[in-house]
Amino acid sequence: MSKLLTAGIKEIKKLPSEMQDNVGMDLIEHAAAWRALREKIMEGVRELDAGLGRPLDKKEFMKEFRRRHAKKK
Repeated sequence: MSKLLTAGIKEIKKLPSEMQDNVGMDLIEHAAAWRALREKIMEGVRELDAGLGRPLDKKEFMKEFRRRHAKKK
């Protein structure tokens, strides 16, 4: 365990039990999300290594990105 994580846990131990549980659940969810992202990245790398990639159409990519992430008023 890293020194920073150890220091963080030391601080969390000072919180009331219910707050510790909330922080613990947040940490578990956060770690799971990072593991899932890492696996998706590795899957993409394996696909590229296997020659399954295709050229990226930058204009189409940005169009789709804006469509998905545009803030609705």
